[in-house]
Amino acid sequence: MTAAPRVIEIQERGFQHFPRSDLFDSLGRSLVFADTRSLNAIEIKDISEGARLMALGLIGYLPLTSAITLNITPKFPIQNLWTMLEVGGESYANILPVVRRYQTSANPAPIQMLARSFCFYLRATLSAGFERSYYAREQAGYYKPRIEFGPTINQYMSRGNPVETVSSVFEFGLNSPVNRVVKAACLRIARLIPPGKDWEDERRCILLALDTLRRVEEREPSAVDFELGQSVSLRLREMYSGMLRVYQLLLTGGGIAFTFEPAGKELPSFLFNLDDIFERFIRQTFVRAMREHGVTVLDGNKHQGRLFEDNKTYPTKSDLVFRRSKKEIIGLGEVKYKPRIKEADRYQIISHVTAASAPLGVLFSPVNEGESQRLERLGKLPTGAQIYHYRIDIRGDIVAAQNRMVRDVHSILPTVVSAIA
Repeated sequence: MTAAPRVIEIQERGFQHFPRSDLFDSLGRSLVFADTRSLNAIEIKDISEGARLMALGLIGYLPLTSAITLNITPKFPIQNLWTMLEVGGESYANILPVVRRYQTSANPAPIQMLARSFCFYLRATLSAGFERSYYAREQAGYYKPRIEFGPTINQYMSRGNPVETVSSVFEFGLNSPVNRVVKAACLRIARLIPPGKDWEDERRCILLALDTLRRVEEREPSAVDFELGQSVSLRLREMYSGMLRVYQLLLTGGGIAFTFEPAGKELPSFLFNLDDIFERFIRQTFVRAMREHGVTVLDGNKHQGRLFEDNKTYPTKSDLVFRRSKKEIIGLGEVKYKPRIKEADRYQIISHVTAASAPLGVLFSPVNEGESQRLERLGKLPTGAQIYHYRIDIRGDIVAAQNRMVRDVHSILPTVVSAIA
């Protein structure tokens, strides 16, 4: 018998135990969706009591089987996640074809996330076709049914014109109140979409919608207009309600949290890779802050070095490269979103620092619960290079944590450079 559909909330890097019957059929075949397995978002191990599932570095609303959905939440406040996404330049490209309910939050949702959500619903609307309906249009001039006697008397008959009238004409087409609001939303979203190939599909989607609605008069919504999605035909109701819901969040500054709430706001399901988010957050924090000190911070995954001097077979891909000039590397950084730094991580930073003849190497990781933010010196290499481990607190005031991290790391850069010199 198939289990009743249910949503199970689990923290990232957290564990959940399941009976074997929840994840495997009677023949031992996995019931977990193939698309979910391909994401490498979970790890399942057999144990004596059944199966133990561990959520890895992804957060979001993840269908597990036909009967179970995981809602993977971060271990830190949602507002800190939005800050990390904004600083790191998240493109919100990892969107699933699944609609979920988010808990309402007082903190505004990221604008680019709302833009992706709007285009998610708009794309489905373009595929199904925009709503066409009868709507009233007021026309002044020669008679057309039906006559509006009050305006006709005021504008024409009272001025000695017995021929012309003010009429209400009902027409069938796209220029309905709900489509006017949708066009206004498209125009606003179009101004928010950033340049670049990552957003090419969204730009094309908006342009196609605006071309379809070119004869529609855009109108900014009032409070009651956000409920117009309920007035369209049943086959389009979910799409229109979704577009208006996103537009309302954009205009009013409303927010969402990753906690599942049965009566919460419906939006598309996004998946976020915390390993990538944390790495970009650390890098971009230094990119912005170090510029005024004459230090350039690069992505070593794009600006690769060599592990060996006599060949390019094994490139080095440090997460952060600190440079004062094109050839003067003053430090390297490796970012690890994990609770404990392993020996392989230390060997990685040591090999990269040695290969680059850099005077400094820093490992970055988040603090664990109960720990405080700090810079720890690990040791000195035979080459004279210093190796450090920096733990940053992303559970509290993340802006203060950023500023402190920049000050702490900047304080060791000149010391290391002068020591090598």
